[in-house]
Order: sequence, then C-alpha cells, then structure tokens
Amino acid sequence: MTTDETSITVTGTETWDASNPIDLDLTITDGASLFIDDSTTVVQGVTITVEEGASLTVNGDLLGDDYDAGLLIYNDTELNLNFGDVAETGQVRINLDHVIPETAMFNITIGNETRDAVGSDYVDIPAALNGTPLVVEFYVYYFFATQVTSVQALHSGSSGSDTVNAEDLDHTGGSLKWNSAAFTLNAHGSVSINNATIGGADLTCAGSCSMNGATATGSAPIHVTDSGSLSVDESMIQGSRTDEDIIVHDTGDITYTESSGTGGFTDAWIRLLSQRALHTNSGNITVHATGLGYYGSTVDNITNEAGHVNYALSEHARIVEWMDGDGVYHKEDAEILLTLSSSWGNYQTTIVAPMVPLETAAVPLPYIDVISIDMEDNTGYTNMGLSGDVVIENSGEASVSGVSFWCYVGDELQDTSQLTVSLEPGETKTIYVTWRTSSAGVESLECKPLIPNVLKSITSDVSNTNGATSQEVSWSVAEETEDQPWIIFAMLLAVVLAGAWVVSNQATKAALRNTKEEVEESDSMEKSYLEDNEVETEEESEDDA
Repeated sequence: MTTDETSITVTGTETWDASNPIDLDLTITDGASLFIDDSTTVVQGVTITVEEGASLTVNGDLLGDDYDAGLLIYNDTELNLNFGDVAETGQVRINLDHVIPETAMFNITIGNETRDAVGSDYVDIPAALNGTPLVVEFYVYYFFATQVTSVQALHSGSSGSDTVNAEDLDHTGGSLKWNSAAFTLNAHGSVSINNATIGGADLTCAGSCSMNGATATGSAPIHVTDSGSLSVDESMIQGSRTDEDIIVHDTGDITYTESSGTGGFTDAWIRLLSQRALHTNSGNITVHATGLGYYGSTVDNITNEAGHVNYALSEHARIVEWMDGDGVYHKEDAEILLTLSSSWGNYQTTIVAPMVPLETAAVPLPYIDVISIDMEDNTGYTNMGLSGDVVIENSGEASVSGVSFWCYVGDELQDTSQLTVSLEPGETKTIYVTWRTSSAGVESLECKPLIPNVLKSITSDVSNTNGATSQEVSWSVAEETEDQPWIIFAMLLAVVLAGAWVVSNQATKAALRNTKEEVEESDSMEKSYLEDNEVETEEESEDDA
C-alpha cells in the first residue's frame, strides 16, 4: 500500500481489521485485494475505486460519516414513536425539508393535538414523553414531495432533547429517500459485502458485485452497468435517492433473492435501457408502439432516411422490467407495428418490442425483376408497331399491385404500349409490349419498373436496377415505288365509282317501284268504270222492253 497527500493505493493483498477512517481517495489496483474486517468510516467526498482485476471484500461495516436522508410522507403516512421515559410531558418536533406554502393543506396530528405546518418547516406538538407509544398522522393535500428529516423530543429533562433521524424512523406508508451520498464506490472489478452494512455510498457495479446477508443504508440506487452484475441474497436495502433501489442498465445482470428493499413507492429494481432504437430496411416507415415501459405507453414515430428510429424517448418508456416495492416482478407486454405505405401497396410487420437498446427489424417487401424481353422479330419498320413478350418476376416477400414499367433505349424513353402488372410473392407473369420508333437503326429495348417516390431510397432492395434488354432490332424506313401513288389513286377512284353505282342502282329500283304502283292503280280505275257502264246498259234495255 502506498499513501500520499491525496490518495491511498493498494497494490497487493491487505486486511484492515482496525477501525481507522478512510479520509483519502482509495484505489485497489489490478491483481490486488483488500479485506475490510472492522467497522470503518468513510469521510465525506471520498472515492473508492476497485479496478478491473482487483477485489474488495467488506466483512465489517463501511459507513459514510455524513448521512443525508429524508422520509417521504404522503396523506396516509404514519410515524410510530417511543422516546422512552425521558419526561412526563413535552413536545414532539417534526422537522421538514422545506417551508410549506400557503397553498397547501398540511396537518400533523398526535393523539388529540393537531398542528398546521403551513408557513413553516417544522411543527411542535404537545405529547407524553413517559414511554407512551406515539402515533404521528399526516393529513396532506400538497403536490410537491415533502420529507421528514428528523423527529425530536423536546423536554426539560437532563438530556434536553432526543433526536431520531429519518433513516431510523419506524413508519408506515412513507418512503425513505437519500438525497446525496457520503462517498463513492466504483466497482470495475469484484466487490463482496458479507453480513455487513454499507451506508451512504454511491455504488456503481461495472464488474461483479454481491451482497450476502448485507444491509445497504442510504446507498441506493445501486447502478449496474451494461457489463456489470449484482447478486443480492438475504439482504436489505433501505433508502434510495431515486424511485428505485437498484437500476440495471441495458443488459446488466441482476439476481435478487430472499431480500427486501425500501418498499412503498420505491421499486426494488428496474431495468432501464439507455435508448430504444430500431434499424429498419427503409426510411419513411411509420412506427406504432403499444404497451411500452413502466406505464404501458403508446408512441408513434417514423424512421429517418437511413431507416433508423429512436422510438421511446421518455425514461418510463425505457423501463422494460422491474420488481416493485412489494417484491412483485413485472415485465412490459409491448409490440411494434411497422408500416411502409406506397402506391405498390402497404407493407407491414408486427414485432415484439425488443428489450435491448438497439435492434434490427425489416418490413417484408417485393422484389421486382424484368427477367427477359423477347421481340417477335429482329427487324421492324419505323412508325409501325413491333410486338414482344416481357417476363416479370416478384421474388420478394410481399405482393405488389399496379407496377408500371417504362422502356428505354439508352436514356431515351420509348413509345410503347402501357405495361402494368400485379404479382404475388414468387409469381411470374408475361405481359405484352408494342414498341414504336421513328428512327432507323439497330436498337435494343430495355424495360424497368417505375419506382414510387417513397421507395426510391431503397430501389436496389425492391427491384433489379439493371432491368432486362431485348435482342437487337434493325429498324428501317418502309420504301415507296414510283407507281405507288397511281395505285392509290386507282383504288380511290374505284371506291368512288362503286359508291356512285350503288347510289344509281338504288335510285333506279325506287323509280321502277313507283311506276309499277301507278300502272296498277290505273287498271283498277278502268275496271271500275266498265262495270258501271254495263249496269247502265242493262237498265236501259229493261225499260225499252
């Protein structure tokens, strides 16, 4: 061991069995061991460091010399006091950590005596101090945390007053809280506390820590880092500076058996993640998480361009498991719905919320590939369509609807028929294309899917960016012969003459029908006149007779 004016360094194996205060920073180096077998006081502000590969074994008490504790009180808190037979009567002073404002209701009662604490940071209540048990009751309507720092018995006896500090108060419905630590203990190596008390410490376990039949007074919360471990067996933790006795960070290890903690609203231990982040396979994925953390919160977020999202920012949403003040174990029941919406469809997956700081997750996506383009011929005429087959495959994990394809020669968009297809995962379809071009030459047609804007950042993940290319097609301009215009004129003339003949023929037929009808009508009239004349002749013959 070496000592200078500012620190003590242990480099070998040592046993301290005398009650000497530790008044300088203490370091136990790699490979060294220190055994503290007698009750030892640690001066305010001292730091004890156990390096990686070193060990500290505490078999005697290790106590800070200046405790800073308070008993959090609520509307139903009760204190059970008995100062013994110190005087026939006197007053009990309840010391508070701050002045109670006028807006609060804060009444404190012992027996039939009630005092209002408004406007003061203490109250004095008359009480019997002859060994009679006393019950202090609180009737509070006040939103700010209030601590009882100590209770005093004020009397005219020889001792003058007796004081009970917050950490020694017998109470129900309260919660002991430590406001600041007396000293710091950083365990990067191994620390064992066996049947001893550690008091007023700020303890961090980055290595291996164990408490066996031990008591930690005012030494909470004990921090267990991501790489650390803590075993608590048949031990007691009294008083915490936060709402938990032990905080296990990220993937640190905790074993807690046959032990008790501060209790009340103070959890025995929690697992707190430093972050809750997901790395996904796309930007613009909406994240809908339910049942997160201590209160089962619901949060909504969206992934950034890189597909990353920190979806739980509050501390309560990052507490994934815990043991409450009654010793009951809890674990969140949370899930996350990831959704990527596009014109191709809505792609979703639901996962159990990871209980680690960072995890990967992927939304199932399609993968569109133009397998081949086969034109029906390798020659064609400009401004005249040439047909072909386009084979499309979806080798992804999700279906796709309404995928449009554009076709190019180099970077120039081509005039083709509309190409649209819908595909299930693993499905292949053949669609038909008609290609027209106004330029002559040898060209090949290349077709690619039109990627929705929301998917453009992951184009290579949803499609084959190379597409497919057809065989070469030789385009030429159709030739016109010299007598071709005369042929066209003759064809037009024939059409005109045929039309004129049809019109003339129909007119002639109509005229013949009209003439026939007139002749038939004339014959009918002549017959009628003849019959009338014959009747008249017969009548004249009868008259002559």
